[in-house]
Amino acid sequence: METTVTSKGQLTLPQEIRHALGIEAGTVLEVELGSKGSVVLRKKATPGFFDQFVALQAANAPYATGDEARAALRVAEDQAAYEAAPAAKKRRAAR
Repeated sequence: METTVTSKGQLTLPQEIRHALGIEAGTVLEVELGSKGSVVLRKKATPGFFDQFVALQAANAPYATGDEARAALRVAEDQAAYEAAPAAKKRRAAR
């Protein structure tokens, strides 16, 4: 199969590929540069997957929603980056 890139950098995925992967308008695709000049397109996980995963936790799970869990993860990552920073950088940040 072939498709042509437009002047705006857009391309059309053939219908049989869209149907086989369940791709419809608004579907998010991840794009990656593959080996030997290839391009890899991957259908991104459906929205809400993280929320569904968190919902599988016990009733007393630490986070009620995926958004809360993602926010806590970002805070933890920021804290880890701060702790790993050199002392001089910490002093500047504290001012």
